[in-house]
Amino acid sequence: MKKKKPVDPELKQTLHELEEVIEKLGYKIRYEKGNFEGGYCLLKESHLFVINSRKEIERKIIILAKNIKELGIEGMFVKPHVREIIEKESRRYRTEDEAAPAAETEEE
Repeated sequence: MKKKKPVDPELKQTLHELEEVIEKLGYKIRYEKGNFEGGYCLLKESHLFVINSRKEIERKIIILAKNIKELGIEGMFVKPHVREIIEKESRRYRTEDEAAPAAETEEE
């Protein structure tokens, strides 16, 4: 049997705070097993976040933060350190997305 590694309490707190932001945005969160990353969706009029429960806590934080930024938190109170995580992940993915097409054209 595979032993789970201990989870850093700070990471656990960060995940919890991101979950609170998602709930303020009107979404429910479900952790499910499967072959997917996770994200938000609309299912029969209900706003839902589905996150792969098998992902490491760090990956769950990244997925939630990136998706929260896409939904928008302007005009909403978010703890400064949580907002910083959301902004950081958004910048990181925006930079990666912008770099991807350039890498493809160099190979052609």
